Amino acid sequence: MAALATALGRATPASRLIAGGTDVMLQLRASGERPDLLIDISGMGELVFVREQGGRIHIGALTSFARIEADGLLRIHANCLSQAAAHVGSAQVRNIATIGGNVANASACADAIPALLALDADLGIVDRTGQVRRYPLREVLARAGGPRPGVGEAIVDLSFASLRDHQRSAFAKVGVRSSVAVARLNAALFVTLDAARASIAGARIAFGSVAPVAFLDERVAAGLCGRALDEDTAQRFADACAALVTEAIAQRASRPYKQWAIRGLADDLWNAIRGSPTH
Repeated sequence: MAALATALGRATPASRLIAGGTDVMLQLRASGERPDLLIDISGMGELVFVREQGGRIHIGALTSFARIEADGLLRIHANCLSQAAAHVGSAQVRNIATIGGNVANASACADAIPALLALDADLGIVDRTGQVRRYPLREVLARAGGPRPGVGEAIVDLSFASLRDHQRSAFAKVGVRSSVAVARLNAALFVTLDAARASIAGARIAFGSVAPVAFLDERVAAGLCGRALDEDTAQRFADACAALVTEAIAQRASRPYKQWAIRGLADDLWNAIRGSPTH
């Protein structure tokens, strides 16, 4: 970590970090950008981990999506993230792409970010002094000037609360192909059920590929609270998701398609939530 802090101390606005490189190399080729400093952190094995500590799940920033997809702890505590990881690119991409890079790049169609938002994740970000501070992901995404960490900063880990009783999560995606598809729509839903597991006591839902960056939608989530796990709620949920798309992309040519597609996505989320076991 000391070597990383030293390198960050030399960084300028024209500098870039690289780990798996699945996003940054494409960006550099497309833009013709020539960074004045390329900081390669791919060899930092201490940033590859998944562990539970103090009631929270912690994931190292250099953990690959292949490992996230396969990790048993995450299948229990973060099913939506496991599912999102399984949808990232091809098997070859999942073997090298890192969760920290996916978050730092913050593409509108990034699969991990809606899942992490639904889990209310925070980020550990190291600065050039070597100090690590924690920030809610939703706040980092809302930073002025873009979602990436600032100059002289790097994401080192992510964390979120361990799953409690009666909680469930799910991820769904609509792409142009069944695999290796860039998301035309994706979303993650996290719910807390009541003691009888018959109605929804609390919810968070995040959408991707609707706005320039993934976001939590409080109105759709609020519409689920207090509702039973029945077909009427499922219909209301699909209607609310379609209304969100109508409002968010009112002037875009893709609106008719996405209004239709998001209903199928909502059905997938709902069926996964209703059918999945609780912790």
